[in-house]
Amino acid sequence: MVSGWLHETLRGRTAPDEVRRELGAVVDELRALPGADGMRWTGRPGWHFTLAFYGEVDDGLLPELSARLERAARRTEPFSLAVRGGGQFGRGKALWAGAEGDLATLRLLAERAEAAARKAGVPMGSTGGTRPT
Repeated sequence: MVSGWLHETLRGRTAPDEVRRELGAVVDELRALPGADGMRWTGRPGWHFTLAFYGEVDDGLLPELSARLERAARRTEPFSLAVRGGGQFGRGKALWAGAEGDLATLRLLAERAEAAARKAGVPMGSTGGTRPT
């Protein structure tokens, strides 16, 4: 079983260093706030935009899923995003950063990632009712 696999497969390139530094500075400020030590903080290498939530993926489905995700990524033209806004979910245990820019293409890529999973036989489940605020 594999989790977090979508991020590794579709991430392509990481965000530019300048963006990661700016976001990192904000995160450092948040980590200094009272109560922040009760949160589980993800290191910078783990920062990503979630395109689809797969949960656990059976190892037997990985070759087909990988091939379909690679096709989805190749069919999607490069596009620009900027990090803007943010919030929390999971009863305040997780933070998220928003995006602005070519959101239509980002949505298209997310739809393609979900379709790739369905066609590969990955059960698409719920995120447990967790919604960003």
